[in-house]
Amino acid sequence: MKRLLLSLVAVLSLFGVCRAQYVPTTSWPYVYEDFQDGTVLLQGGKQQSGKYNINLADNKLHYIDGAFVKAAEMKDILSLKIGADVYHNANGELLKVLEKSEKSLVVEASEIDYAALNETGGAYGSSSTTIGTTALSSLEGIGATNASSNINHMELRRNKESGKSLTLINKKYMLVNGYKIFAGKKDFMDAPGLDKEAAKQFLKENKIKWSKPQDILKAGDFLADYVK
Repeated sequence: MKRLLLSLVAVLSLFGVCRAQYVPTTSWPYVYEDFQDGTVLLQGGKQQSGKYNINLADNKLHYIDGAFVKAAEMKDILSLKIGADVYHNANGELLKVLEKSEKSLVVEASEIDYAALNETGGAYGSSSTTIGTTALSSLEGIGATNASSNINHMELRRNKESGKSLTLINKKYMLVNGYKIFAGKKDFMDAPGLDKEAAKQFLKENKIKWSKPQDILKAGDFLADYVK
């Protein structure tokens, strides 16, 4: 009986762990549950280690400096590695790398679904693109103005559970010769400089599934010969 009870407790504990999945909130709109050890590759090849997280409001990098949370200068950053995750800086936006080759990258952007937040009573004002909550707008300000010396890390952590849960929209893109192209047939066919007939033949032969990063990489590599 004792063994049975212990087994039941273990199963319930495991079930609880599985259910306790991290969900970002309006008071903690970050990719990760806390700041993580990571390495930034800077312009010129220099590397910089620290505690990092990515602000979902603008896909920009935040880091801990002493007791405060600050925003990194995005123009100086080439890429970021946090754990097993790698991010590429595309014109000031950190995008998660799913697949890569010598010709192209497949990346994913996680965006806040402001419309869903409004529907559930999120205090974002009448417009789905307007940020109105004090907590989220203060974090947004870090990325927008870099005026972050008054944002205390521990204070943010204490308030992280007090906000509304955020629903995220994940979108996949191809990065090809400096262009960010949505991973879909229409955007693929509308890519600048593309030979339409060659593209149609490519799609016919390869049966690209736009949900699969490896298939998207094939499409990105094909575009690299046309998009300059």
